[in-house]
Amino acid sequence: MTEFEIFALSSMNSSSTGAYQIAMAFSIWVAFRAANVTGQQYADNIIAKTAATVFGLATLFYFNMTYAFWSFNQAALSYRLAELKASGGEISSMASSFVTQTGATTTPPSFSLVPGDPIIIALELAILTMILYPIWGPKK
Repeated sequence: MTEFEIFALSSMNSSSTGAYQIAMAFSIWVAFRAANVTGQQYADNIIAKTAATVFGLATLFYFNMTYAFWSFNQAALSYRLAELKASGGEISSMASSFVTQTGATTTPPSFSLVPGDPIIIALELAILTMILYPIWGPKK
């Protein structure tokens, strides 16, 4: 692969992950609405509370999966560029800087559902709280 082909592949991966992220943003909004409606109108209905909780947790799981794919795609881009450079191929200074910044090596990256970025962990905890608290928290 050439550097151009590597960046083109990364662009396609990013586009599909971005489209999925838009769907996840909408799904999180729906989960927030479901949590609020369930907490206000169905506070005594355990089936409704359980359904809203399961929907919210599943939405958060797939939101996390989207971030995991984005992280993996970035690591794969760095790996492919590092591999190209190690095999004697030429890469631009921008690509070389990207490989250096990400600390990529010629060892293939592994996929992980555990976020490596503490900001994402904080965001996911905030989303989790905003979904579960209206459902299970105390009522006024």
